[in-house]
Amino acid sequence: MVRIRLGHARPHMHLGRAVLGADGCVLAGAGTTLGPAVIRSLARLGVRSVEVVEDGEVAAWEEDKDPIRALADLEARFAGEPADPILELLKQALARYLQAGTC
Repeated sequence: MVRIRLGHARPHMHLGRAVLGADGCVLAGAGTTLGPAVIRSLARLGVRSVEVVEDGEVAAWEEDKDPIRALADLEARFAGEPADPILELLKQALARYLQAGTC
């Protein structure tokens, strides 16, 4: 299973885990096929990400990573780059964005 942003869900995918509302009620059960109507309904209900079973079909950039993992990926991407003040500013800005949880 992999967590993805709802905007990256494709119609043939299946939920790997039930999607619950704020009150704990099931909005869509595990195994539900994500058809266009289901995706629209979940989006209207404010769902931002879902877990799907098709992890082999999901590109790394489509994953909805937790902030710790996202920051580790950011560090790894910049690790091999030569020292550059502009790249360092970019990395710091991206790190602030990830830590704020706005992505």
